Amino acid sequence: MGVEWWTKLRQQRAAPAGPPVLEAQVKCQIPLFTVPRLLGDSTVSAIVGRPVAGWEQARPVIEAMEAEHGLTAGWRRKVAEMVRLALAVREAEGAGRLPEAMLRDLPANGDAVRLVLLRAGFLDEAPEPIRFSGRNQPVRTPYSTDLAPLPPRAPRQCTDCYTWIPTGRRAGFVCDPCRHWRERTGRGRCCRCGRDGLALRDDRCRSCHPYRLLDEARPATRRFTQLVISLPTGKGGPFEAFSVGDAEVPDYDERRPALHTSRGQMPLFTIRRDWAPVLARLRSAPAGEPPLTATARRLVEEFTRDRPAPRPDYKKNTRTLTILLYWLGADTTVFERDVYDLARIDVNLAAKPVCQFLRIRGLLVEDPDLHRDADQVWIEAALATLPEPVASEVRTWVKVVREQGPREGEPRGYDGIRRYLSNLQPVLAAWTTTAGVTSLREITKNQVEGAVDRVSGYARRGLATALRSLFRALNRERVIFRNPARDLPVGDIKGIPKSIPSDLLMGLLDQATTPLGRLVVALAAVHALPGKEIQNLHTTGLDLSRGTLKIRRGLLRHTLYLEELTHQLAADWTIYRHQRWPASSNPHLLVSQKSAVDPDHPAVSIGTLSGALPRGLALSGLRQDRILNEAADSADPLRLMRLFGITEQTAMRYVTAAHPERTAKLPR
Repeated sequence: MGVEWWTKLRQQRAAPAGPPVLEAQVKCQIPLFTVPRLLGDSTVSAIVGRPVAGWEQARPVIEAMEAEHGLTAGWRRKVAEMVRLALAVREAEGAGRLPEAMLRDLPANGDAVRLVLLRAGFLDEAPEPIRFSGRNQPVRTPYSTDLAPLPPRAPRQCTDCYTWIPTGRRAGFVCDPCRHWRERTGRGRCCRCGRDGLALRDDRCRSCHPYRLLDEARPATRRFTQLVISLPTGKGGPFEAFSVGDAEVPDYDERRPALHTSRGQMPLFTIRRDWAPVLARLRSAPAGEPPLTATARRLVEEFTRDRPAPRPDYKKNTRTLTILLYWLGADTTVFERDVYDLARIDVNLAAKPVCQFLRIRGLLVEDPDLHRDADQVWIEAALATLPEPVASEVRTWVKVVREQGPREGEPRGYDGIRRYLSNLQPVLAAWTTTAGVTSLREITKNQVEGAVDRVSGYARRGLATALRSLFRALNRERVIFRNPARDLPVGDIKGIPKSIPSDLLMGLLDQATTPLGRLVVALAAVHALPGKEIQNLHTTGLDLSRGTLKIRRGLLRHTLYLEELTHQLAADWTIYRHQRWPASSNPHLLVSQKSAVDPDHPAVSIGTLSGALPRGLALSGLRQDRILNEAADSADPLRLMRLFGITEQTAMRYVTAAHPERTAKLPR
């Protein structure tokens, strides 16, 4: 290869043995990740005398190109060195053919090496040709007729001041201020940062010169400089006029967001989005819908087609989905937290229907915190305000009450525990702050009775019941040694049930204008069902052929035998429901316009049931009037228990209210 090659070979043999360079690896092994290689003259010298696989096939190609284009022997030697280096990289990567992108690591002649390896069959071509020369050469060269265009301007750092240059020149790595600084000053070693070969003024480089006064006041700041971004200050050339368009035409280019995330792309880190700037951007934009991709537009059309007749609520849902798909795209999954954060800052947006639509299509990442019981979240927040170990003792009580309900195998709900804890919270706060109690073991019977005596009526009854439940559970779990609320009197309810005036009951069914309202009136005023049980009625419990309706009461079942009126009203409601919502899969017997099409199958709200009644009436009032009327006719508590499924205490309470003369205590 000439005298130069033999010179490098002698230098390699004379140099002491160093670490191995570009060792051959196992072929066809897929790397976990690739790192750019630092290849230079030392690397070329290290492999001069080493046999490289594929070199015998590549040498004739180089000689043929030299003869074909009439190139010089110097070109042949330089290209031969780079080809051997590329083949050595191929061995170090363990690849059968070298990826074209790795030719960027070569010091020079990347375009020529690309053509040699391509003709020899050792190159894995990129989808688009890569240009490795940074010069403005002609499109065609003597040895390459398909030269790729110059790469776009890439950001880089200034070699003198480390300023970040977003769009600098292709040639040169020095920013414009440093270039002028070099022309006016001499070179040397900076006394502050210690770098050598820089242009200095007052023994400081351009980066350290502004800190000279600060260094005199605070020497600890030495060797530190602020990172700077060099932004263009102006633009040469003639003035460019800007077009003035119609203000009513939406400028969609200005409203288009950044590039959307691709499906399956994993985020480097997650951060909670702030949707306020997005809404502000859309409000300030001209009128019109934001631009959507074809996939996003199809999703919005499908969502609108599945909705019932247009209403303002459904426009909220459509607008929410449109904003999400406009900003995030339709090719990625949406976090449920983002949907609720977006709907929370604007009353004209809704979250739940959009989340249900995206969940069915597999485009939603659910947030477990949003599906937790609201009463459970309140209980945990209330316990967090209590000091330890009182908080841990109350948690033990919550666990015991949660696992043991009023009936065997039935856990108590968080709503009941929340009512108990709301009564206990002021007392526990007073004990821990005012009395200085550090544990519930310190509570005495006098403290419990004093806390109960401060309130009266229903508040006293609720507090006494909660205190007895708390200390009974802690005593059972051996958290406390004795129960200070063991003999605490709870008291009886002093009020008596009251009947509804006859003028309000007259024409009650005629005042209910909907099939739902008439059936609710019959269930409350005829069969005395409470509102909670009416909510949870299921379609499987209604048997029109036998005239029965089964009611779920925990693990027990209570059967109602429907008379002719209630049977007809139940039949009318089932026909109306099938005609109004034929595709509804909600298992509850009574549904509303929202719950009928809700995929989560919620029960109808108490507000909807109360709104179906005539004005001035309540579900609890109708129920009390019916039981009181039956107690006045029969005066038999066992009949009330069998007919309405109530307890013996409740039955005796109604009998006492209907016949006070039969239960009055005679004087001795």
